[in-house]
Amino acid sequence: MLRGPDVVAPRTPVLSFGSWDEFSSTERVIQICHPDWRGVRTVAYAFGSPVVECDNLTLWSDYLMDHITAASVEVVVIQGWPPGAGRFAARLEEVGIEMKCVLHSSPAQHGAEAGEAAVVDEVFTLRESGILTEVGMVKVGVPDAFTAAGYPVTYVPNRVPVMPQLDRVDLGPGLHVGVFAEPFWRKNVVTQLLAVGLLDGAVAHVMRRPEMSYLDGIAVVEHGELAWERFVALQGSVDINLYVTLSECHPATPQESYLAGVPCLTSRVSAVFRDDPVLWDLTTVDEADNPSSIARAARRLLQSQDEAVMRARAWMIEADERGAEAWDRFVNDAAAR
Repeated sequence: MLRGPDVVAPRTPVLSFGSWDEFSSTERVIQICHPDWRGVRTVAYAFGSPVVECDNLTLWSDYLMDHITAASVEVVVIQGWPPGAGRFAARLEEVGIEMKCVLHSSPAQHGAEAGEAAVVDEVFTLRESGILTEVGMVKVGVPDAFTAAGYPVTYVPNRVPVMPQLDRVDLGPGLHVGVFAEPFWRKNVVTQLLAVGLLDGAVAHVMRRPEMSYLDGIAVVEHGELAWERFVALQGSVDINLYVTLSECHPATPQESYLAGVPCLTSRVSAVFRDDPVLWDLTTVDEADNPSSIARAARRLLQSQDEAVMRARAWMIEADERGAEAWDRFVNDAAAR
C-alpha cells in the first residue's frame, strides 16, 4: 500500500506478557496505556497487572476485543485516556467486561488545558451512565473533592517504578544537573535551567532545550528523546536531578532518581515524601517559580544527599505497600471505597 510522506503507519500494540498465546489463564485484570505517555506507562507497569500499550484504541478496537474476550479477562483498566478510549469502553460494557480507568491529571491541568478538561468530562459521563464502573485518580485529596461534588472517585496512588539495571553514562568532570521534564508550562523547565546557571560550573542535561535565547549563557546539553531504559540510565548518571514542577499528581521521576541513588529536588505539589518531615524538608522547594530559591535548595540537598537517598528509599518501601493494597481494592471491589 502506498503511503504519503506525512502518513504514519499504525503501531501494533505492545504486550508486557509477550504474546496473547502466553497470557496466563489466571489473570483477570489487564491494563491499557499509551506507549508515548512515559510517566503513565511507567506507573502502569509498576501496578503489576499485565499491560497493553496502544496509541489508538479506535484503530485496534477489533483486535483488542477479540483477544480480551478470548482470554476471559474480567476487568480492563485504562491508565490515562488514550484516543478512542470512550468508544472502546462502550464496546467492553456491551459484552459484560468491567471497565475502569485511572486518571493522572490534576484540576490545575483541567483548568489550563482544554484536552484534559474534555477527558475528565467524558470519563465522568461514562461513569454516570455505568459504562465505566469506577474512576480512580492518583493525586491525594482530589478524589475526596470530586466525590463531594457528586462525582465518585477513588484514590489510587501510584506504586514505585520498577527500575531496570542501569548502564550509567560518564558525563565527565564537574557538576551535572538533570532537568529532564518536557518544556511545557507546568514542568517549569526554563525556571530550573536558570537555577542551574546559579550553580557554579554546573552543566544542565535536558531532553529538549526550551527555545529561549536568554538561556544561551547556561551550559545545556540536549540529549533528545531516548528509550526509557536509556533515559533512566542518563537520569541516574547526573549528580542531582531537578523536578521542580508547578503541578503534579504522584510523580515517578523523583522516585526513579532516588532508586538510582541520585538526589532529586521537587516542589510541594504532590504527596511524594510528605510522610517523612525531614525528607520533605530536604527534597522540596516551596518557591517553585524562583530560580534563586531552587538553586539554594539544590545546594542544601547536595550537602545531605546520602541521608536523602536513604530516607527516600525507606519511604518508597512503605508507599509501595500502600499502593499495592489500594490497587488490589480498586480492581477487585466494584465499590472500591
